[in-house]
Amino acid sequence: MHLQLNNLSDRELLLRFRKFREREAAGALLDRYSHLLVAVCLPGLDAQHPAETVLPELTHRMYEQLSGANGKVNELLYGTVQQYFGRTRKGGGYQPAIRELESRVELSGNNPIEKMALAGKLEQALGRLIPEDMYLLGEFYRNTSP
Repeated sequence: MHLQLNNLSDRELLLRFRKFREREAAGALLDRYSHLLVAVCLPGLDAQHPAETVLPELTHRMYEQLSGANGKVNELLYGTVQQYFGRTRKGGGYQPAIRELESRVELSGNNPIEKMALAGKLEQALGRLIPEDMYLLGEFYRNTSP
């Protein structure tokens, strides 16, 4: 069932969760956005906010808020994380550069040229990470791979 849900769009999963209270649909959404959750939380993690506490609590908050989500799940996630760390901004929402990249990823679909361009941008961005963040990403992906 989980594999079938992974093929559905965010809107369809939200609809199934709201209308039928399908916990599996919410699980598929939370799983889909778990990497983004980690990436958005990284700058706020410290001794007072350890990952072992922050990530489960934010995942629970996200689950609770999915039933009222109207827009994109990534915006809900971003707002929830910013609110958790007390960094709400006027106008809220994403930075324009992040919105543009998300749009390009959504539109790339099966376009190999666009995918290669996005992969190049990702490689450049990863090259600018500080060693500690690079280590964290490496450990995260090594420990979450199937």
